Amino acid sequence: MIKKNTTNLFVASAIFVVACLVYLYVFMQYNRVQVLHEREWVLQSRNVILVAESTLGIFEGTLAEQRGFFITGDDKFAQEFNADKEDLIQATQKLVDMTTDNEVQNGKALKLKEIAQNYVDYLQFRKDKFSTLSDKSFSNIEQLKSFKDGVQKIEDLHDDFFRVSGDLLDEENRLLRERVQSESERREQYNNNFISSLIGACVFIILTNWVIFTMQRRHLTENERLQKIEDRYSVAVKATNDGVFDWNVNKKEIFLSAQVFAMCGYEKENYEGSLLGLTIFLKGKNPLDYIHPDDIEQFKGRLNSFLNNETSEYNNIFRVKHSNGYWVWIHARGGGLYDEQGNVIRLIGSHVDITAQKQLEQRLRNEREEAENSNKLKMDFLAHMSHEIRTPLTTITGVSEILQRQSQKFDERVQSLVKTLVVSSANLRDLITDILDFSRIESGEITLNSEGIQVEKLFQEILSIMSVQAIEKNIDFISEHSPIANLVFEGDHVRIRQILINLVGNAIKFTQKGSVTLRPQLYDIDQEGEMGRLRVDVCDTGIGIAEENYGLIFDRFRQVDDTVSKGYGGTGLGLPISQKLADIMGGSLTVSSVVGEGSVFTLDIPVRILNIDEVVSDQMKVQSDLLNMNSNVQNSEKKVLMVEDYEGNVIVIGYVLEEMGLSYDVARNGLDALEMFNSAKYNAILMDVQMPKMDGLTATQKIREIEKDKGLDPTPIIGMTAHATYQDMDKCLEVGMSSYLAKPIRQQELCDLLKKHVGI
Repeated sequence: MIKKNTTNLFVASAIFVVACLVYLYVFMQYNRVQVLHEREWVLQSRNVILVAESTLGIFEGTLAEQRGFFITGDDKFAQEFNADKEDLIQATQKLVDMTTDNEVQNGKALKLKEIAQNYVDYLQFRKDKFSTLSDKSFSNIEQLKSFKDGVQKIEDLHDDFFRVSGDLLDEENRLLRERVQSESERREQYNNNFISSLIGACVFIILTNWVIFTMQRRHLTENERLQKIEDRYSVAVKATNDGVFDWNVNKKEIFLSAQVFAMCGYEKENYEGSLLGLTIFLKGKNPLDYIHPDDIEQFKGRLNSFLNNETSEYNNIFRVKHSNGYWVWIHARGGGLYDEQGNVIRLIGSHVDITAQKQLEQRLRNEREEAENSNKLKMDFLAHMSHEIRTPLTTITGVSEILQRQSQKFDERVQSLVKTLVVSSANLRDLITDILDFSRIESGEITLNSEGIQVEKLFQEILSIMSVQAIEKNIDFISEHSPIANLVFEGDHVRIRQILINLVGNAIKFTQKGSVTLRPQLYDIDQEGEMGRLRVDVCDTGIGIAEENYGLIFDRFRQVDDTVSKGYGGTGLGLPISQKLADIMGGSLTVSSVVGEGSVFTLDIPVRILNIDEVVSDQMKVQSDLLNMNSNVQNSEKKVLMVEDYEGNVIVIGYVLEEMGLSYDVARNGLDALEMFNSAKYNAILMDVQMPKMDGLTATQKIREIEKDKGLDPTPIIGMTAHATYQDMDKCLEVGMSSYLAKPIRQQELCDLLKKHVGI
């Protein structure tokens, strides 16, 4: 009777197990199909984005090729235009076909197709109309006006196409993020379902077999029962190198597979029995003694959390001592069996040796720390070398500028030597500045300032700075900024000027005859008149650049070839720095060129317009501060405290102060500066940062404390630092300095700051 019942139970159980496996297979297949379906949606969005982005390029290409046709009359441009306009229509139609599943996106795609069709039709109309002109020129005002009106229409279509494309891309990118997230969640759900289902099936099979064998062998001895219990785990244990454990919480019995012991270097067979018996099995050693002392509390805490139903899964990572004396990392995971009240009665799981993984993680941490330390050492070395070079270089450049201003007193031979000294020291200063700038950009230290920039002042500064080079090469240097001269926009004045001076300097360098022209324009202004884009074309009639070398010129320390490098010199950092600065501003720096005819470098950045309807009343007045030695006699009543320990810099800066009509005292360190500050009143303080006895940062803090205690107005303090990284400059402002100058000090910048703070 027992055998019959057992057989019936076995058959029923087998049928149920098969049914469970079939259900598991169907369930997993269904989930897999769902994952694949989600993946198809992700690929769909990516393809839509790729096609949409390609239409932008084709869209721009059609206009560029038509312009090329207008400018050159070359039929090659017309042929390329005809090909691209067909590609544009096909691309927009493809977008329409690809977005039929999304009514909103499909509407945008249809709108793009409509705009593209109008765009190419109108471009074709203009091309045909232009082709009918016999001399390819406009013979009357009506034709010219019609052509100009057509430009505005093209710009409007261009703006509409990019606006709709931007909306479509934004929405599709949002859909892509959602679909990627959905795919990840579905895939994770699939994996979790598979693992949990597999564990559940295994547990069910084990329990079913346990019931069957219990009913068949209930009359057998306890030893036979133990043997049968061991068979429950044989398949799982042999199928993996992971250790298996089964802890009966109520009975305080535990099963440990041989692999559990093997992980720690012990050759022991499976153990099953009481916890007390386990201690005897381990030759009197408490199992907890094998766990690393630092992991004991965590081990107990996570185990108790699971037993107290605070966590639904047992998950524990700890170290166990190997028989050879070292520590092995173990990852224990498991699940529980519960009684009717929801209490854990058994904990079943596995042990996995993750020592190799932990060693890899530690090695990666060590390598990262080494890399960070190496980078810090590099920056420290760079800062130190900057200080060591910039301090004497300030003296060299200062003396050279002073001699240059007095060069009329010397004979022609000495004037030539002075000019050579000025040029060489300026080149060395620019070289150091370029290297430090690029290092700061590479390490992410560059931060942009936000201030109002007056277009007239910006371009007059560039004209003033670069005209000398143009005059020396006998080429014209022109700035066509009059149409937007009165506008003021928000940005980083110093960095924008740096980019434009780099571009103009390169243009002058590579132009032997002809001209260099600045052509700025403001476009793409929003409806509120707050945001727009500033485009500045720097055009030259120089040697030009082959198209295959466009990318090369933006590589650091690279020029087009060795011949160019030898012929024109330079570090090759100006353009890479300018391009990276443009990227940081959210803009771009591009080039177009014809070999032998010249190049056009285009800076395009977004700007916030501060006075779209107002005219700036104060125009820039160009003047030379250094040559007006006696123009401000009243300045002699104003006094400056110069805190500087390097004698060469004391001489040079003192000479500049005298030229400006300012009197001054000299302190050689921070302690002397504090003493002199307490005994006299100064209109400004020039504070060196690195000095003996007391550095400039500490001295500044103490001066600010004195002023606060005495209720005095803050004295302008201008820091002078040879550590020209932004971190060091930020420290100057943090301790209370009003401004700072990087060494080697440019005398014009020193004069500007003194005029600002002293009020002369």
